Amino acid sequence: MSITQKWKLVSEELLAAYKLLPAGIIESDFGYSEEDFLQYLSVNELRLAMEELDGVMENNTSPGALFWGHMIKAANLMNRPEHATKYGQFKVAT
Repeated sequence: MSITQKWKLVSEELLAAYKLLPAGIIESDFGYSEEDFLQYLSVNELRLAMEELDGVMENNTSPGALFWGHMIKAANLMNRPEHATKYGQFKVAT
């Protein structure tokens, strides 16, 4: 798989997770910011986009197991086992 194909798959997983965020999600400078997430995604800063999206846990309840499933897939595609493990723990706790 080429790097471009991998980036596309990661982006798709992150967007799928993003679309599962509930209405009324709380944003903050220390947690999740929609604007920052979309900006990172648009410039292919996928790790930063992923970490911005996982910041949702700072001020909100878990978006659900499906959300974390997409985050785990993105982390695995990016060879970020520490992120996948963390997201797996959130998924189990959901």
